[in-house]
Amino acid sequence: MDLATLRTRAPLFLAVFIDIFSFGLMYPLIVALFESPWLTSAYGPATRDTLLSLAFSLFPIGMFFGSSLLGDLSDALGRRRTLMICMGGLAASYALMAVALSVGHLWLFFLGRLSSGLMAGTAPIAQASVVDAVPPDQRSAAMAQIVLVNTIGMVAGPAIGGLLGHFELRLPLIVALLLCVATLVSLNSAHFARDESRRALVLDWRQPFRLLARIGDRPAILMPATSFFLFQLGFLIYYTFILIEMQRSYGFTTAGLGLFSMVMGIGCAVSSAVGFALVRARLGSDKATALVGLALCGLCLIVSALPLPAWAQVALGFLSTASNILAFITLLAAISSAVDESERGWALGIANAGVALSVLIAGLLSSLLVVLPADAFLAAGGVIVLIALLPGLRLAGPTAAAGPELR
Repeated sequence: MDLATLRTRAPLFLAVFIDIFSFGLMYPLIVALFESPWLTSAYGPATRDTLLSLAFSLFPIGMFFGSSLLGDLSDALGRRRTLMICMGGLAASYALMAVALSVGHLWLFFLGRLSSGLMAGTAPIAQASVVDAVPPDQRSAAMAQIVLVNTIGMVAGPAIGGLLGHFELRLPLIVALLLCVATLVSLNSAHFARDESRRALVLDWRQPFRLLARIGDRPAILMPATSFFLFQLGFLIYYTFILIEMQRSYGFTTAGLGLFSMVMGIGCAVSSAVGFALVRARLGSDKATALVGLALCGLCLIVSALPLPAWAQVALGFLSTASNILAFITLLAAISSAVDESERGWALGIANAGVALSVLIAGLLSSLLVVLPADAFLAAGGVIVLIALLPGLRLAGPTAAAGPELR
């Protein structure tokens, strides 16, 4: 990629980075917050687990409805303006959460979580802008660049959230706020897309459900979307509860949680940069790569439920995300290939809605910690990932007419 192209795409890469960075940033911060003296002195364990569940769940609730809202805004206002609205909204959300921790009002923190979810989902818009700007034979390379930016965000978000949160819980929120403002400024001067209105703006809260209902008219997307949803649900249950387990059972500090999450992010980065290409070349097809990724990831999650030393849990965290990438890339490619080019944005939006629903379910399950141990949820997450193999077995093969495989 030449320097001129990098300058053009830099604001979009920043938007993609912020999307995944801010998601990972909050997990160690939220886990630490609900074990802080401020909350432990005010609420009993059962109440704290319920509030922890709410803190996890409000973001995906906002994301579920916000994803269609952003799509409508993008159609009416253009992609650049929509991304600018998102960045401004995210900046305001992080400012609100920082203020909430300063004044000790938990309801303000929850409001910030909900509004950040509404403004999340910038990555699909930015990804579409990058892919649309290149000819068909260069789209795989463009998508690889986006995956690389995603993996950097996966590593940086939890690490910065955990390390800065160890000293002061507001610091990660301030960093996220500054990054959003910097991205907003870069988008304001960007020229990657025109902003003419393509249709009148009509907002409808029922739109997410209508988008999901369209799956019934496009049966080719059903199997890859089902496999992807089960896979994400199982893994996000693991990701939510392994952080709780590492703090409560292994005594990890906020910084330790951040470093543990960073190791998981490094697993994603290594697999994205090297592992995926090697496994894909060895197995010869996307379908085989997806099935191997699902099997390995599910087994790693089940083993994590065993009474293991801390170093073994860290190693499993690395292996689980490394194998996760094998399934993540190939299943997204299968979803994208199941529809024609004019509906690719909708198909990837369905995948994004599945992720939001998975995060919501995983967050709600944390309210059950008062009656079930965390390792029970770790095992359940692994079993769900293995169940994703069943629809995965029915994915289109290498010669199917659904479209070309990821190369």
